[in-house]
Amino acid sequence: MKLSKKFLRKSMIQKTTAMLLTAGIMTITACSREDGGSSVSISNDGKVNSRIVENFDKSYYDQEELKQKILREADEYNLTAGEGAVSVEKVDVDEDVVKVEMTYATAADYAAFNDADFFVGSAAEAQDAGYNLNRVLISANNSLETIGMSDILGMTDAKILITDAKDPVVLNGKAEYTSNNVTMDEKLKTASFDEESKELAYIIFTN
Repeated sequence: MKLSKKFLRKSMIQKTTAMLLTAGIMTITACSREDGGSSVSISNDGKVNSRIVENFDKSYYDQEELKQKILREADEYNLTAGEGAVSVEKVDVDEDVVKVEMTYATAADYAAFNDADFFVGSAAEAQDAGYNLNRVLISANNSLETIGMSDILGMTDAKILITDAKDPVVLNGKAEYTSNNVTMDEKLKTASFDEESKELAYIIFTN
């Protein structure tokens, strides 16, 4: 079974299962969001919590091997990043579905561990980190209202999330402005992303 690069690209469980697929011992299919799919949430203390849900074929995978592989990857990362940078909270398999819950000390740890773009901070910090803020963002409350780079940099009390995530992200605040590849829920707290977009997603949010 051959999986697309887009499907395999940005999560620890996906990297691990890709390795097992190469070894010929596992098959995997995406779990639908209706079944309580994968998501990422940002905590008030700056930690990032990741919930990964995937369907597995019991005739091919080894649950203990998967668990130990994830734990080894986390331990190896912590050797250089520092103890507690990545914590594996749960690896559980129930009725052909594997659920992995992980906690990252910072957004930077989430980004580094998953080889992803996942920046959370001020607009000025994002600019210093090399992200392009010469963007037009759309108001989360009024689709006819837009802002540009000078406005973004002027929102010093707000935070900005810049990511290439495809799974939903729950903010520790309320979205104010987003790029056009982002859809917010009614409470403006949970972001969904255009899976076909090749552009980074931008969300300005306030507590």
